[in-house]
Amino acid sequence: MADIIEDYQVWNAYPHYRWTMNKLEISLRLGYHAGPAGIPVDKTGWYIVRPIYNPYGMGIGAHKKWLSAEEQDEMACHKHIPPGYFWCEWFEGKHYSIDYKRGKNWKGTHSDWIPLNATEGFHYSDDNLTKFQSWRIIEPPHIDLPQWVHDIDVEELNIEFKGDKITEIHLRSGNDIALLGNIGTEFYPIWKGDDYSHLEHLEFVPNLDEEEDYTADGNLKDIRLGYYKKINTK
Repeated sequence: MADIIEDYQVWNAYPHYRWTMNKLEISLRLGYHAGPAGIPVDKTGWYIVRPIYNPYGMGIGAHKKWLSAEEQDEMACHKHIPPGYFWCEWFEGKHYSIDYKRGKNWKGTHSDWIPLNATEGFHYSDDNLTKFQSWRIIEPPHIDLPQWVHDIDVEELNIEFKGDKITEIHLRSGNDIALLGNIGTEFYPIWKGDDYSHLEHLEFVPNLDEEEDYTADGNLKDIRLGYYKKINTK
């Protein structure tokens, strides 16, 4: 099988696992309070709203929104949530991206997903979920996975978390930058139009696909041009 580096390639490579690309399905399997556009929330509070499917990645359309359980009729008529999107309860916690490899579980009886490497992402604010200020390579945190995740039989696996809550599952590696440094190394995304003169002394790391402009044909307002890398020398 050819190398899979993007989510859109997963669709054809693993047709029996296409459900992993359905973020609403993942949320419901995990027992989260979630629902599609047209279904009102049961509890008033903060939610994350995003497309049910987003093979492009980069957090297209994801945003934090206050939703009221008192607006049942309005939400049923697509107020607040556009068609094709879903809502899910908002989780606080650190943003982790963890790559996994196959290995023996603690009983040594069969193969489970074992953390290979991890990064922690830092947003500028919750007001923009597509724009990260930095990523840091970290020791993989120990987070228990449901058995149905261990049962996914593919070559590579990447999972994103908020705290210990799974938010996305990718049937590919996701931490390519983790291969470019040691624990503590930091990567600063370069966003088009922002001033990075204070970081220009650092090593420049291009996007994985240097020919891709990462605009999603106009669906992303923040365009990543690459990274600056600060190596941990301790």
